Amino acid sequence: MKKIFLLATIATCFTACKKEISQSKPVSGQDVQQSVYSTQITAVKATYYDSLFTRYKAGEWTGGDVASSMLLPDGSSFWLFGDSFVDTVYPDRHRPFDAFIHNSIVTTTPAGSFKTFYGGNSRNPKPFFDTASPIILWPSSAFTDSAQTKVYVLMVTVKSTGGGNFGFETVGNTVAVLRLSDFKVLDRFTFNNTNTIDWSSATLTDSGYVYIYGAESTDNNKFMHVCRTPASNPFKVVEYYDGTNWFRRSKKSARIAKDLSEQYSVFKYQGKYYLLSQQSKFLSADIYLWDAASPTGPFTNKRKIYTTPETTGNIITYNATAHPELIQDGKLLVGYCTNSFGSFDIWNNADYYRPYFIWVSNWQ
Repeated sequence: MKKIFLLATIATCFTACKKEISQSKPVSGQDVQQSVYSTQITAVKATYYDSLFTRYKAGEWTGGDVASSMLLPDGSSFWLFGDSFVDTVYPDRHRPFDAFIHNSIVTTTPAGSFKTFYGGNSRNPKPFFDTASPIILWPSSAFTDSAQTKVYVLMVTVKSTGGGNFGFETVGNTVAVLRLSDFKVLDRFTFNNTNTIDWSSATLTDSGYVYIYGAESTDNNKFMHVCRTPASNPFKVVEYYDGTNWFRRSKKSARIAKDLSEQYSVFKYQGKYYLLSQQSKFLSADIYLWDAASPTGPFTNKRKIYTTPETTGNIITYNATAHPELIQDGKLLVGYCTNSFGSFDIWNNADYYRPYFIWVSNWQ
């Protein structure tokens, strides 16, 4: 579980054991509309995607978090997941007390195909991006190079420390380079070896550059940082934004937005840039959207688009992301992760550990 580490008891007991095409089904007339602060913005449950990610079959993804996506050249979507289950889910939605793996990949198609990528096999599954204990890799966002032959996956590098709900330590960021045709790992390297800024929160490709967004965490807030690299040859040169100019020294990076979650989305639609995030307040249920005229902001016109109804009791929601490649008739698809602080809740009910989705109208 990205940044929450799948809760204390789970991490302790089972460590061993983030071109538009429509890829969506029509919005169901049975969806219940939720009005938000603005009388113009409305959101409805995206029942097709909620159903698509309600899985049962062992050997494929049946639960996980992160759930960021991007469009692949063949029209399919490439989804990244952090801690993931690939076990059986029974009809009543409980699962056996099997271990999760720390990351996986899923691809979906407009026709409804759903394919899972992970290491090992169904009897002995391993993370797609495997590591030696106590290091864990949680993928957050990805992009393709300008030639569209490689996928670059940005991950949080984590060290398991054990004990408590947050028994982990962020130690940097890792990049994996995949061959796009079959996702074979071609390279893996350290992009950042400090815990000051998590350089994996979001990515945006625009005007020949890939913009990489990070999150700087303090006791009371999370702040956006941004760097960029040429899409034609990613990571050969990286420049960091100080609020006015670009520099090759990471220490020049400046805070350019606040009140964000660790994972968020920055995307472009009809010539305008948007930032989507849950509120930085600890495990807030509120999802917001901002506007900007450039990839570096300033991000203004903050408005609430949704409050997650699942947030109640032990259940938490976090790390909302936008899926702009799946926009349908101007409706923006937004997903968010769920989890539980209850010791065995996510085994007793698989729907407590999975993404949920909404369609947002009049969000521009």
